[in-house]
Amino acid sequence: MKKIRLGIYIDDEEYGDRLTCYFMNHFNNRLEIHMYTRQEELINLSGQIDIMLSSELNEWNNRGIPLIQIVEETPIESEEGIYFVEKYQEVNFIVDEILKHVAGEVRDLQKDGSLMGQARLISVYSLADNQFQMPFAMTLASILSENERVLFIDFQENSGLSRMFEQSKEHNLDELLVMAESGRYSTNRINSCIGHSQKLDYVYPIDNTENLCEINTVICNNLLQMLGKEMHYDCIVLNMGTRFKGFFDILDRSDEIYLVQKKCPISQWREYEFTEELMERGLSNVVERIKIIEPPVIAVPVSTCEKLVEMWKWNEFGDVIRNMTRGISCAG
Repeated sequence: MKKIRLGIYIDDEEYGDRLTCYFMNHFNNRLEIHMYTRQEELINLSGQIDIMLSSELNEWNNRGIPLIQIVEETPIESEEGIYFVEKYQEVNFIVDEILKHVAGEVRDLQKDGSLMGQARLISVYSLADNQFQMPFAMTLASILSENERVLFIDFQENSGLSRMFEQSKEHNLDELLVMAESGRYSTNRINSCIGHSQKLDYVYPIDNTENLCEINTVICNNLLQMLGKEMHYDCIVLNMGTRFKGFFDILDRSDEIYLVQKKCPISQWREYEFTEELMERGLSNVVERIKIIEPPVIAVPVSTCEKLVEMWKWNEFGDVIRNMTRGISCAG
């Protein structure tokens, strides 16, 4: 993915240095930073940058280059080519604003070549006790993001993800599905649908969960191509929902499948029937890629999903997950 050429002109030296360091440490794969210290350098920037970020410019004469103005008060109404963001907020939101306003060429999905480029697809599913499915999927994605560029997508109805992260009403999974269905997309529209938490990227949760059941094979294929091949992720972790139209096609395309369940007679019966159904569909290869995950007993009360994810990530269960993702067999 081509880096966005970001110009920065900020007189507040301390704030500017901290902001730039954050960009370099967390968004180096997306942003190419151009620092300016004198207004004379800003006379003609055509061809040098894609967008300007500043807190001092009252006038902007570079037509065709958007300006994001940092203000200390509640942002005033934007005007043509000039947009306003609050200074004292999470830097991720400022980055989202940058990505939102960089012009993105509308392109058609290419039908040839590898569907997802180099990206791996990992699916997480549960037949029973599925209240632990989303926390496990988040723990897995968070651990993988320590060493890879990972995107987390939630296909599970009412999973609770919106309680963990910021949710966008305008730009979320719903918009990605519209692009996937049409086969036309732009990188800035895709980026506007993606949030960031530490090193992990995630698609903003869908607002209308009824739309999830309409995800068919064509939409699945186009969505994976947009996000995997065009956006250059190393890995996509998909938290699976119930039987949407492209459910089995997703499983067939997954490099790894984690089945989350507690051991009991009922879960074993359901696992047996699920395996039988896969075999009848000619998906024996899917059966071979399934790894059974039994969440550990929670000895202490956990008030939020975030705390559960952090607890799993850094205790023995997290070590088990790390070993599994490295291909090391480990007795659970």
